[in-house]
Amino acid sequence: MNKPFILFILLCLLCQQQVILAQSKTRAAVDFSYQPNPEEDHYNERLPHKSIPVGQSEFILLNRQGDGKYTVEKYNADLKKQWAAEIPMAAGEEVDKFTASQEAALVVTHRQEGKNQLLHAHRISLKNGKAEKSEQLLEAPSKGRRAGVAVSADGSQVLAYRFHTDNSFQIQSISGTLYDGNLKKQQDVKYDLSDLRGILTADIKVGNGGEQYVNLISDQMNRLSVRQYKPGSKKAQVMSVLVGGVFDGKKVYIRDTRFELMPDGQMYGAVLTADEKTGSYYSLKAVQYDFENEDMRFAEELKFTPDYVQKVNALDKANKSNKLQDIYLTDLFLTPEKQLLILAEKKYTEGGEDAPYFAKELHLFAYDEYMTFDWNSVLMKQQQAPASEGFTGISYSPFLEGNTLNLLTLENLNNKYDLYLRQINASNGNSSAPQALRLSIPADGKQAYIKDYTTWLGPKNLVTVLRSGKKDLQLMRVEIK
Repeated sequence: MNKPFILFILLCLLCQQQVILAQSKTRAAVDFSYQPNPEEDHYNERLPHKSIPVGQSEFILLNRQGDGKYTVEKYNADLKKQWAAEIPMAAGEEVDKFTASQEAALVVTHRQEGKNQLLHAHRISLKNGKAEKSEQLLEAPSKGRRAGVAVSADGSQVLAYRFHTDNSFQIQSISGTLYDGNLKKQQDVKYDLSDLRGILTADIKVGNGGEQYVNLISDQMNRLSVRQYKPGSKKAQVMSVLVGGVFDGKKVYIRDTRFELMPDGQMYGAVLTADEKTGSYYSLKAVQYDFENEDMRFAEELKFTPDYVQKVNALDKANKSNKLQDIYLTDLFLTPEKQLLILAEKKYTEGGEDAPYFAKELHLFAYDEYMTFDWNSVLMKQQQAPASEGFTGISYSPFLEGNTLNLLTLENLNNKYDLYLRQINASNGNSSAPQALRLSIPADGKQAYIKDYTTWLGPKNLVTVLRSGKKDLQLMRVEIK
């Protein structure tokens, strides 16, 4: 086991005993009416972010008012509501995407209508909250896979797409339409994937220039492929690698993947592999796709050896297992120095209709600009929520500022129930002890924090929804000193 990992485990154990009381101040707070969606999948949230910063001192949020009623609301940093715009929705219609460009908010909805599923987009001016345009983006048969939408980071490109499958629901091709940020049609697209076998999953990203990236797992969870389609072109540039196979006498397959199109325009992917016979996690693999130079850059494979697993499980005294369990890739970040950070989290439910949800250790892995392994570490946390809340209040809220990764969590540490801030130096993996924000959150079993509404306006300035003292839920701006 490498030295940075061992040193950081010691830091983790120290941080479990030491909690720093941070100086924080509530700058503003207003009452907030929260209406959870009873039909929402609490395990796989479709909308994990319901609040978006639109500048250093303003933000918008998506608020459910009741059955089939949603509004987009704009606030300034003093929590003065600038406007509220209602989203017209039919019975059974769901919000599929919530995002924004510099000029407008975009809400994409999904609904069933007869034998078809429909995607509609609503564009709302950030300046005055007026609906500028509503457009049907896509129509697809309801018996097929759920249609989807991908939006570029700057909101200037919108891709609505559907899957074409065979009788066993394996993907044969993908078709759709590319729009600009004003919802004006640019082109119809179709991706022929018939040269690949056994495609079970596909993840689609769109670049600010209209480039489309189709990330595929094929060959019975063994092959990782990325195809880039440039605007106006039907020809794909393909990069592919066999990730699964037989290694060290073990048959290994892809267990989990995560792709991210970074601000520099480069596509990165991370893969967790597992032993097919035992189901045990085998390794982490990462890759950078450089389509401009037609090159893939592979990171050094990190194997989850018995020594690694033993050291991780030793951090949790309640964990009697001798293997990693329920670990999922959750985030990929790229620092200004082109350092890749990969986050994976242990999250699970015990099963059953009323079983609680858990979010525990965070695994962090870092690679330099050449995809050379740099450091890895584990942060321990113990979070639990009832089935009615799922992961809406637990897990973590991240914010990368330069080389510092800020992580905000709701935890009970040393008998103090509070929001905690951890700061991780991406250059060397050093982490601060968890800092309690001292927000007087009551530990009375009622929902106290809605992570989905956490908005980072800066590394020391955030907006969130929580309960403080004996008050009900409030939209609150907190300044950390």
